[in-house]
Amino acid sequence: MKYLSRKKVIFLSLITVLVLFFFFLSSIVKCYIERNSMELIGRKLVIADLHFNYAKVSARVNGFKLYEQNGKNEFLSFNELYVNISPWKLISGEYSISQIHLDGLKLSVEQNTNGFNFDDLLATDITATDSIDSNKEDSSLKFSIYDIKFKNGYITYHDKLKSNNLDLNKINLELPLIAWNNKKSEMGVNFSLGEEGVVSINANVNHAKQRYIVNLGVKSVDVSPFVAYLKDYMLVSEVQGKLNTQIKINGSMINFMDVFLKGNTEMNDFSLKDTDGKKFLASQSVSVELDSINLNSSHYEIGKISLLKPEVYAALFKETNNFESIFAPVLKADSVNVETDTSMHSDSELFYSIDSISVNKGFVEFSDYTLNRKFVYDINDIQLNIGKITDQANKIPLNYSIDLNRGGHSKGKMTFSLQNAHDFKFNGKVEGLELMSFSPYTEFYIARPITQGEFNYDCSIVMQPKQLVNTNKINISEFDFGDKTKDPNTIKAPVRLALYLLKDKNDQINFDLPVSGNPKDPDFKLGKIIWKTVMNFLLKTATKPFGILGSLTGTNPESIQEMTFKYSQTKLNEKEIKTLRAIADIIARKPELKFSFTQETDSEAEKDILVISECSKLYFNSSEQQKLEIFGADFISWAEGNNDFKEFNKQDDFQITLPLKEKFYNLFGNLKLNTLLDSVLTERNKEVAIFLKDSLQVPTDNFELKTADLRNLSNQQKKPKYRVEVSLK
Repeated sequence: MKYLSRKKVIFLSLITVLVLFFFFLSSIVKCYIERNSMELIGRKLVIADLHFNYAKVSARVNGFKLYEQNGKNEFLSFNELYVNISPWKLISGEYSISQIHLDGLKLSVEQNTNGFNFDDLLATDITATDSIDSNKEDSSLKFSIYDIKFKNGYITYHDKLKSNNLDLNKINLELPLIAWNNKKSEMGVNFSLGEEGVVSINANVNHAKQRYIVNLGVKSVDVSPFVAYLKDYMLVSEVQGKLNTQIKINGSMINFMDVFLKGNTEMNDFSLKDTDGKKFLASQSVSVELDSINLNSSHYEIGKISLLKPEVYAALFKETNNFESIFAPVLKADSVNVETDTSMHSDSELFYSIDSISVNKGFVEFSDYTLNRKFVYDINDIQLNIGKITDQANKIPLNYSIDLNRGGHSKGKMTFSLQNAHDFKFNGKVEGLELMSFSPYTEFYIARPITQGEFNYDCSIVMQPKQLVNTNKINISEFDFGDKTKDPNTIKAPVRLALYLLKDKNDQINFDLPVSGNPKDPDFKLGKIIWKTVMNFLLKTATKPFGILGSLTGTNPESIQEMTFKYSQTKLNEKEIKTLRAIADIIARKPELKFSFTQETDSEAEKDILVISECSKLYFNSSEQQKLEIFGADFISWAEGNNDFKEFNKQDDFQITLPLKEKFYNLFGNLKLNTLLDSVLTERNKEVAIFLKDSLQVPTDNFELKTADLRNLSNQQKKPKYRVEVSLK
């Protein structure tokens, strides 16, 4: 009995030691880890409490803190970690964990030029393994992890390379099961991201078929923290938006390009700002339906693309525009000639299709800083619908409707081809466009603002690869310019005059301009051709206005372009009076016009007539004959054919041996003849001015008379006449 009692005591003592050992094991392990953490992992580690539950085969860790290498800042911490193991499943060869609960995880990740702040925790020595074992998986390997929950997690990521902080708050992750049995594995993850964001991931991996299926769900995830990574491609300061996505991904574990996607994605309350903090792009909602995307077969089938209240803010500067400035990183990269690695691309023929594109209540603001003052124009309530687009589509329908700066409307429809850019039809119109908004342009180009005017335009374009037929019907009503500004004229052409001349009696401007061309021409540009045609028409109207002016009064245009006289004639005859009456009628209809009468003549021929005319005055004064009212060549013929006049000129005052004209010149002298010439020119101007002012009641600011530089006239100008020009007052 004594021997049995001693064995019992030893046994009980051993049990007691074991119980005490296991009872204090958690404290022993805790103390050992804390004291030797620097030797074990090279970092300071603190554990508030560690407890092993041997009945449940579980462990609980509270108040865990792992510090940075400096031993001061926390790298990783959590409030509680609970792990429950299922050892009985080892009987069937399966490693199983029945519970992993983690509460209050806090992780601070930092990246700099040297790497991450956790690189020292990663194993650096790689042990060589048998080449056969490393490529051959143990078919009996099984493991399963049930009921994985992470609550109240917080991860902060500081990217010093981009000076960006990314905070993931309220991370709650639930994985009902992760299982592996060499045939399949499943995983389900649900966690919160940010204040409102929720992410769900359900994955199923079929190892036998070496394929995986992932169902990804994203709801109200804030995209603003990712602006730092967007800056690699765009020069922006801020991005806002909430991302929603439901996508099913079916892919291969062998060929990463063999991926099939289907689902939809949506961005709400999106906005993008440039480096100055100005809004560049925005939209209340952008949604895209992904019907079938297969990267391996180059098959891209997209359903409906919808944009609700999209906003675009475009700005033009003297050297560039805000689009080029914002996308400068991408444009710079595209300009570099980089050899393409074709090994990454599929040999499959590309197929793409988009079921439809719709824009509802769009808005565009355009600002032009290239003028003398800023121009801002709004395009509102944009409604745009584009029909089905495919790589083989020849007639893609498009229709639109827009409001123009709250003072006009435009709508139209067209069909176009992606196979040939020179194959499309368009019909559109602009109604009630307020022209006053475009004053910054007219001030810049012709130094006058637009004070009023409404623009209406019907356009039709039928373009085929070798032929363009374009009609343009333009109506401008109540159009008027203001007073001249101090802006320098960029365009010297009298565009203002052309538009004024085109006005009818109802203050309407109507004209049709057909345009044609060959799209195969290397210099062919549709917009440029139409604009050039319009400008040529206006320039022709302004530089050759008498065709329009003649039509106002039913007068031959040539009769008002020039008013002819005979040499030495100063009084108006019926022909000149008729011309002046027609001009007065035009001024009554177009009171803003100003006519300039520039007198031209051959001064030498004029003096030839004048000297004979002066001699004739002496002749008629010495005789009882009535003075003749004939001029020019008629007077020369009379002088040379009248014998009495010739006999009169043989008096002693004349040198008989000289020709008749030279005798006349010697009689009067060149000085007196120049005076006589100036008197005739002045008298003509006076007669025309008096008749316009007194007889026709034309205001003096509607006309002016002047004499050309007779010394430098060309031969074709040396005729007694008035050259008539028209301009605006």
